[in-house]
Amino acid sequence: MKRNFKYEIRLARDNDFAAIARLHRQTIRHINSKDYPKKMIDVWSKRTRAHRFRRNASKCKRWVAVKNDKVVGFCDHNFSCELWGLYVHKDYLKQGIGSRLLKTAEKSILKSGCKKITIKASITAEDFYKKYGYKFVKKSFHQMGSIKLPIIIMNKKIFGFPPARK
Repeated sequence: MKRNFKYEIRLARDNDFAAIARLHRQTIRHINSKDYPKKMIDVWSKRTRAHRFRRNASKCKRWVAVKNDKVVGFCDHNFSCELWGLYVHKDYLKQGIGSRLLKTAEKSILKSGCKKITIKASITAEDFYKKYGYKFVKKSFHQMGSIKLPIIIMNKKIFGFPPARK
């Protein structure tokens, strides 16, 4: 498949939160719905609002992939070596956006001194993370209101590049 890399990866801005929330809901409803029942999808997607992303912005680093002034993907991590999530718009899958967002987050996590990244991934995302070296740790659940969303905990050891020779 021909990849179109005419998009930029940049840190998220305050005016991106509404677009991030829409993308998050849309991805849950269209992509994650293949692996989760409707009731779980409804609860999961309805809790996504711009104010939630705005409220936790100081607790993480978040990047967006932007194409033609449209947010087509985002990725974020906290400051404790945990990748929070990665979402790509359904119309932009398989174009390298997810892998570029992941590499950007991994470099940031490595710079912060972490040697291992952990993610609580959706069942849907397990194969994506395996492709990039993440290992299955265990199955778990994420409590969302009255439901327990099945998730997969994964991790990956990361290493810096050797210093340049002088």
